[in-house]
Order: sequence, then C-alpha cells, then structure tokens
Amino acid sequence: MKEKDLNSLVKQLQLCEHCGFCRSVCPFLEAANMEESVGPRGRKALFISLFEGEVQPSPRLAQKFYMCGVCRACAVKCPQGIDISEVSVQARNAIIKANALNPFMKKVADSLISGVKSGDIFGAAATKAKWAENIIIPNGSDTVFFASCMDTSMAYGELLVDVLEKFGWAENTLMSLSGLAQKLGVIKFFDTFLGGKNDFYRKSLVNTANLLSKLNVKFSYLGDEEPCCGAALHTYGLLDEFAEHAKEVYKLFKEKGVRRLIVHNPICGGVFKDEYPRYVDGWDIEVKHVIEVVAEAIEKNGIELRLPEHTKVVFHDPCYLARFMNVVKEPRTVLKAIENLELIEPPNNKRETKCCGGGGVELIYRDVAMKAAVNRVSELSIGNPDIISSCCPVCALMIKKGIKHLNLRAKYVDIVDLVANSLSPSS
Repeated sequence: MKEKDLNSLVKQLQLCEHCGFCRSVCPFLEAANMEESVGPRGRKALFISLFEGEVQPSPRLAQKFYMCGVCRACAVKCPQGIDISEVSVQARNAIIKANALNPFMKKVADSLISGVKSGDIFGAAATKAKWAENIIIPNGSDTVFFASCMDTSMAYGELLVDVLEKFGWAENTLMSLSGLAQKLGVIKFFDTFLGGKNDFYRKSLVNTANLLSKLNVKFSYLGDEEPCCGAALHTYGLLDEFAEHAKEVYKLFKEKGVRRLIVHNPICGGVFKDEYPRYVDGWDIEVKHVIEVVAEAIEKNGIELRLPEHTKVVFHDPCYLARFMNVVKEPRTVLKAIENLELIEPPNNKRETKCCGGGGVELIYRDVAMKAAVNRVSELSIGNPDIISSCCPVCALMIKKGIKHLNLRAKYVDIVDLVANSLSPSS
C-alpha cells in the first residue's frame, strides 16, 4: 500500500466511535477469551502505534495481527465502515518487510510463495487436474470454470490436520513434517504417510462441471495451466508477491481469451472480484459463483429439484461469498427450490455470517481456530439439522471438525452436491 493510502487508512481508523460493535462480532476475539489486543479495537490501536513508530515490528506483535481471519465481520458491523481485516493485512505486510516473523511463520510464508508460484498452495500441482480426467470439457469458450487449487488439494490439507491432531500441533512438528514432505515430494508424502486419497472435495468439482453442462453453460477449463489465485499471499500479508502474481494471472487469462470466470471456491471468487481490481490495472474479467448461475437457471427455466425424503438443511454463508462477492440471495433461491428440503436460517447469517474459524488462522493458531469453529457449528446446530451446507473448502474442513468435536448427528454436504443429488434425470 502506498504511503498516501496508509495515511488515508489511519485517518479512517481515527473515525472510530469506540462503540464496540466490532468486538461483538469478532469470532477470534471470542475464541481467544476476549483478549482485547487480538480484537478489532486492539488491533486498530496497535496499527496506529505501529504506523506512528510507537511500537516496532516483532514476532509478538505479529501474533496479534495473524489471529485475524480477515472475515470482514467488523467492517459490516462498524457504523463508519472501518475494515480491520485490511488493517491486519497491512500490518502483516509491514512486519514481513521488517523481517520480524519468527522462524515458523517465516517457513509458512516461504512455503506459500513457492506453492502459489507452482500453481498449488499445497505443492501438489501435478495432481490438481486429475478430478477432470473422466469429464469431457470442450476448449475454446471465453467462460472458464476456475476449479481452484484449494478444492483440488484441500484433501491433503485435511489429512495434514488429521495427522497433526494425532502427533501434536507444535511448531517443531510442523517444521519436521514440512522438511520430510520436501524431501519425499508432497504427493508421495501424503499418500505414503497420511492415509491415501480423500476425494471429498474433488467430488464437488465434478458435480459443478456436470451441473454447468446440464444447464447448457458453455465453459472451458484450463487444467494444468490453471494458476493459483494467490489468496493466501494476500491473506498472510505478502502484498508485493500478491501484486506481482495477480498481474501474471491476469496476463495468462488474457492470453487464453478469458472473459468470465465461474468459481466454486468463494475465496478465489472473492479475491478475483474484490482484490484483483485494486492490484491489477484494467482488470475486466467477470466473476460469478456457480450458485449464482444455478439460481439464474432456476428463475428462468424452473429446474426440477427434489430430495427423496424430508431433510432439514442449515446453510452457512462463507465470509468470502457473503462479504467479498456479495452473494447471499442466490444460495437461498436454490435451496428453497428443492422439494422436501426445509431450510433453517442460523443465527448470524447472510452478510452478518460468522467465520468458520479458517481464514489462515487454522494453520498457525489451531486452538483458537478450533474454538471459533466449534462456536460457529454450535450456532449452526440450532434447529437440529440433518445437513449443514456451505460452499467453501476451508469452511467444509472447519465445519466437519466442529461436527466431530460436538459429536453431532448432522453431516456436512456442499450446496453443489445437494443440488446434484436433487436433480431429476430429466433435468
């Protein structure tokens, strides 16, 4: 961020009315036992002190700003519209530039940079297009389904979380596993040591592609050439690297003739729709979530959707879908169109949704992230649903962990999978 923009951000922070509304909605402040310094108001004060030179970048200061899921709940609730998520990102950037990360966080940052450059944040780019091996997707359309490396490789992330739960989530454990993975190769490491395949996330990609085809949407898929959106670089404050990467991604899209992206992952969608225009001059690519496409088809053509029996479903709005992409009506349009589906609205829904506990916090502060996840799943379980549904791979991971922790009977099902299971053969 340029100096004049930083000055503008600080001036905006000085408009704070000290009402405390931001504190009331911050999921990580609640999960961190209301420690003021990790809440929105505490981070606001620390950022101003950092900007004015009253405090210096340090690993301890980094802890305060990295315990933020960049979920924007504070911005929605703030009467002045102050976005403390942006404050967290800018503070992280300043701390990185001052080389003030601890060794573990430095390792995380370096891994993210190399992963994003390879096309897959988990370093598993060689397998990311395998989900589409048995699907015929024509080339040549200027509408592209962006599958996302998070969806294609989140299974590896889930398996990693599982093994760390068994062996401990200490930083030295993570460092040791990371070193072993680099020696063996990421894919061999996961398949050898972490229990083999997990196709839960890739199934949603298959269903998305099949659904788009059934709706007669002409689209292409970039396959192995699909880049990482770079969301993790932005989230963790690697802003110079993010800006450079975003420009390269845009250049690739233009070379491929891409005019429209359809995403399943709202994190990628939110970054393309909300962040890329701020970092890429001339960004002109339309971005839609697949559920918007389905909702349009329902409203225009009246698709027949039916579950075999009465099913109570609660929908969790992902932060990136609701607050970055501004998509809240469409999931409800789709779910209400499914016969035998009873939609339950949870507390904190639509643009006031509560974060699942992800947002990057799940990797570095697992205990706090899990408390946030359990808190959210507790809300989602009100009404005793059969299914908790959403459409984000990180939300899926955290909600499934919350369900297991609370020993709930509900199961997690992606909204696209729900639609796929509801389609009549004639649709």
